[in-house]
Amino acid sequence: MQDETFLVRDCSTKSSAEPYVLVIYYGNKVYNIKIRFLEDSQQYALGTGLRGDDKFDSVQEIIDFYTCVPITLIDGKDKSGIQREQCYLTHPFKLNRRCFLP
Repeated sequence: MQDETFLVRDCSTKSSAEPYVLVIYYGNKVYNIKIRFLEDSQQYALGTGLRGDDKFDSVQEIIDFYTCVPITLIDGKDKSGIQREQCYLTHPFKLNRRCFLP
């Protein structure tokens, strides 16, 4: 898999406030970023909302935006919060149809 590969999946919590997760592969790591649905404005935003919000009218608008503007990736295992990477959403993940079943 190449750096800047991404996909959007359903959030495992199945909550209406956090319906999706943006998954990004970069630097041999997988980053999971929550996509929040803001009930008041009927818009979407990334992450926890602690550092301000860019708001989007659709999930597709989020993807389109971050193909042109770098997204900041924070390693959740780095307790200092210092290690940050930036990348673009460049390669949509394509599921390989060749599945091997036992």
